[in-house]
Amino acid sequence: MKKLLLIFIIVAFMGFLFAGCFSTPPIEPEPADLVVLVELYMAIGCHNCELVEPILEQLVVEYGYDQMVLVEEAVNWSEYTTPEISERYDWYIPPGSTDRYIPNILFNGLNENWIHGYANYQTIKSKIDAELAKGSEIVITTSRDSDTNTTTIAGTIENVSSSTLTNLEINGMVFKERQNINLKYSVFDIFEEQKVLVESLTPEDIFEFSFTLEGFDWEADNVNGVVFVQAPDSPTKEILQAAFIE
Repeated sequence: MKKLLLIFIIVAFMGFLFAGCFSTPPIEPEPADLVVLVELYMAIGCHNCELVEPILEQLVVEYGYDQMVLVEEAVNWSEYTTPEISERYDWYIPPGSTDRYIPNILFNGLNENWIHGYANYQTIKSKIDAELAKGSEIVITTSRDSDTNTTTIAGTIENVSSSTLTNLEINGMVFKERQNINLKYSVFDIFEEQKVLVESLTPEDIFEFSFTLEGFDWEADNVNGVVFVQAPDSPTKEILQAAFIE
C-alpha cells in the first residue's frame, strides 16, 4: 500500500513538473489595423507638388480611408494657408532646416524617412505599406453631428496594447475639395486650440473626447475630416492612429 502511495506521489509530481514546463505564456493583444495619415505640405504653383498630388490622390483610392487619409496643406502664404498650417509645418520642420523643401510628404509624422521633393508612385507606396505593417496600439471611434453652422465630432480612443501609453494628443483637421486649384484634400482648419492632452492611457483604458467646429456647413460645403492621436514628444512626432470623418 505504501509502495502504491509512493508511486502515486511520484507520478503526480512529474505531472506537475511537466505542466509547469509547458504552461501557456501570457497572450499579447493583437495590434489594431492602422490608418496612415499622410500630410502633403505644398505650395500653389509648385511644379513638383503638381506631380505628386495626383499620385497621392490615386493611392487614397487604392487603399481606401480605412487604411490611408491624405491631407494637403498649403504653406506658401496663399489664401489657402492658415496660421495653424504654418505653425504645424514649422513644428515639424523648423525654418532654416535643410529638409525644408516643397513638397514635403510626411507619413504618420516624421516616420519612414519622409519625402522632401518629388517622389514616384512606388517610393510613396512602399512607405505607406511599411507603416501599415506596424499595426496600431490605439483604436479610435467617432461620431459626427452637424447642422448648418455647427459640427460636433465626439468619440473615444482605446489602448489595445499591453503597455501604458503616455503624453498623447488627440487632434484633428477638416478639409474640402478646391476644384479651381485641383486640391481634393485641402485643409482649412486644424483643431490646435481644442486638441486634447492625454497624460497616460493604461492597457484597455478608454478616453473620451469631443470637438466643436463652427462657421461652415459640413454637408453643403462637402467637408470631410480626420481625427488622429499623436505622440508629440517622440523622436518622430509619431501619429499612432487616425480615423477618417465623412
